[in-house]
Amino acid sequence: MPVEEKKGAGLGRRVLGWTLQGLGLLIVVFLIHLWQTRDLVEGVAPTLAAETLQGELFDLERQAEWPLLVHFWASWCPVCRFESETIQAVSKDYPVVTVAMQSGSKRDMSNYLKQNQLQFPVINDPTGDLSMAWHVRGLPTSYIIGSDGEIRFVSVGYTPQILLRMRLWLAKVWTW
Repeated sequence: MPVEEKKGAGLGRRVLGWTLQGLGLLIVVFLIHLWQTRDLVEGVAPTLAAETLQGELFDLERQAEWPLLVHFWASWCPVCRFESETIQAVSKDYPVVTVAMQSGSKRDMSNYLKQNQLQFPVINDPTGDLSMAWHVRGLPTSYIIGSDGEIRFVSVGYTPQILLRMRLWLAKVWTW
C-alpha cells in the first residue's frame, strides 16, 4: 500500500475517533443536564409575586412582556457572580426578573447590586421560600417562561449568553 493511502486511512480513523469522542462528550453533557434538572418544576410556572429591590411590584401572572427569564442566584455563589454580566446583558433586550436566594437583607442586596454595577430587577428571597416553591436545588438556575405562562426551558449552572438568548427567542417564535 502506498504511503499516501496509509496517511489518508490514518487521517480518516483519527477524524472518526474525534467525531465519536465529540458525540460521547455531548451525550455526557446532556445526561448531566437531565440529572441536574430532574426535580425542577415543569408546566405552568409557580406563583411569583413580590416587590423588587428597586421598589416595583412584580407579578408573573400579570407579566405583559413575553418570553421572560426568571433567574435564581445568590450573592455568595461564585458561578452566579461570574454569570451576572450575562444576565445584565440579556436584561437589556428581554424581560428578566431575578430572585436572590438567601443572600441577606434588602440593604445587603442593594449594596451588592450597587458595588457590582448590576441593574436587573431583583426579588430578595432571604428565607429561600420562593426558591423552594420553584424547586431550586442548585445555583444559578434559569427558567424561560413562554407567553402562556408555561416553562419552556430550564438550566442549572452557568448558561452562556448565546444559549439564554436563543431559548428566549425560541420561546417567542415557537408556541407549542
